Amino acid sequence: MGDFDADWLRLRAPADSRARAADLPLLLRPHLPKGQMLRVLDLGCGTGSNLRALASALGGEQAWLCLDADTDLLDRVAGETQAWAQASGFDWDASNQRVTAAEPHLTYTPHLTCTLATRRFDLARDLAELPLEGIGLVTASALLDLVSESWLAGLVSQCAKVRAPILTALTYDGRVAFEPALSLDREVIEAVNRHQGRDKGFGPALGPSANGRLAILAAAQGYWIEVRMSDWRIRRSERELQAALIRGWSGAAREEAPASDQAEIAHWEAVRLAAVERGCSRIIVGHRDLLAIPRRA
Repeated sequence: MGDFDADWLRLRAPADSRARAADLPLLLRPHLPKGQMLRVLDLGCGTGSNLRALASALGGEQAWLCLDADTDLLDRVAGETQAWAQASGFDWDASNQRVTAAEPHLTYTPHLTCTLATRRFDLARDLAELPLEGIGLVTASALLDLVSESWLAGLVSQCAKVRAPILTALTYDGRVAFEPALSLDREVIEAVNRHQGRDKGFGPALGPSANGRLAILAAAQGYWIEVRMSDWRIRRSERELQAALIRGWSGAAREEAPASDQAEIAHWEAVRLAAVERGCSRIIVGHRDLLAIPRRA
């Protein structure tokens, strides 16, 4: 999609939450420093979905620095975090922007104290200035398919220098499956995947190859790699999300297609949207999560 306004982030949030690989934070936890505050750097944080997904699983004392170039999204992080904390039965200290769970819980050990800070930061322009000092985890969600090879190599190199683990979530990998299927599905998604390689502000985008490139680059820097599939499985009832995806894919495919194919793609979109409206459409969108842990020296 490439559209990361607050409405799109809200729309995709349930699919994101269901899709994430729940075991990767648990695999990471034994490799984090014992008895120390975990400082987390969240790249392209949006409204703070990574914090809400990971904080409880990681547990203990945490301090998150959430970076994004969009001030409108950053302005929403505290409110979204407060709503999540209260819905989860946690305490929210607005003056210190801190989530606290005083009692032990089965999903994390021993307790959770998570402090939030946000900063406007242009990842595309200022990668070399990333505030990595003291950072114990670098994380990002739905970001890597937008970045270039050189940008990703620079990020991995910087993380390796400070021996920071990397945990990325929901990187699109190019796979889409529809139910019911149409004859033009493959051609449309192939065009969408070509479109994904266009410059999204970071240089020519890696698109569906991003997760594989991250694994290779991180392994070359001495990281141990774990990858999990984290596919969206979009339900028949999630009509608004399905419609947004179909319209976005159709638009991207038309930008890639010759004039002779425009009417056929428009027909594909109309048939797909009709199936959504009837409540008989399901879509799987391929994503992958990746955990990279630096090997012991």
